[in-house]
Amino acid sequence: MRLRHDDGTLVHLAYNAGVHPAEDLENLIAHLTRYAVPVRKRLGVERMGIGLWLSPSVADHLTADRIELVRLRRSLEERGLEVVSLNGTGGRNQEVPGPDWAKPERYRYTMALARILAFLLPEDVRFGSISTIPIGWRRDWPADLHNIATRRLERLARELRGIHSVTGKTIRVGFEPWPGCVLETTEQALERVGGIDSEHLGVCLDACHLASGDEEPGAALKNLAAAGAPVVKLGHVHNHTGRTSSTGEVLHDTLTAMLSGAVSGSAHIEVETHNLAVPGRAKGPGALVSLLAEELDWARSNLTGLGLQLAA
Repeated sequence: MRLRHDDGTLVHLAYNAGVHPAEDLENLIAHLTRYAVPVRKRLGVERMGIGLWLSPSVADHLTADRIELVRLRRSLEERGLEVVSLNGTGGRNQEVPGPDWAKPERYRYTMALARILAFLLPEDVRFGSISTIPIGWRRDWPADLHNIATRRLERLARELRGIHSVTGKTIRVGFEPWPGCVLETTEQALERVGGIDSEHLGVCLDACHLASGDEEPGAALKNLAAAGAPVVKLGHVHNHTGRTSSTGEVLHDTLTAMLSGAVSGSAHIEVETHNLAVPGRAKGPGALVSLLAEELDWARSNLTGLGLQLAA
């Protein structure tokens, strides 16, 4: 869904489709019909955002066959869906992150996603976002791997600038800090990534990670503002109760910082849930559709509570 602030800033709200991953294009399109369209209809909107998760094999297929890429775009348009963001964790599914940034496979996969996203972006949208892993896993990350990964990120930035020069679209890659990884905090992400290219490389903030107290949201936003690095995407936004805290306060603080100009970014917000959180999974896709619609409606209410208006 699109929402607009009084100053004209466009905010994109979507859900992470990694909750129903597909290993080929046929199943991907089938999932759009089975899940995304019913969610959109329950929300009563004509157009809804979806954060696609594309497996490496699907990404390779789409970059190798332009006709298939056109087919995907038309399938989205026909179903009232739009894509401004991709989940770039890789692996066989969203739970398995795939190769780290010292491996060439990670660079090739991310560049494939960047080219795909530049094509899928709606005509009136200039910015696309891709979330990726926090470089690698700290327990086996010597200095030589860090140097290799840094060179890959420098090459990534050059190629992303090339995409912009050809298409006019800016594709930003956001590194999501996570405990146990090379980038555990926003500060570490800025230290290792921020100086390479602040226009195309930035941070993907995990709202659940911030809400749980692993990192203080105010300090994280202050660091981003001081470095001039973009919030590429705010993800894992949800209204769960019980073991996991609601992320409403993080959503409020982050968006307020972006709309005030304190923090730059693309204003991409992504609701994320997991199949295991769906009660009564044996009842079929209806339970997941209901949960996704409820989470998106909660996020929409929070955003309109901040003064945003639904945009056409």
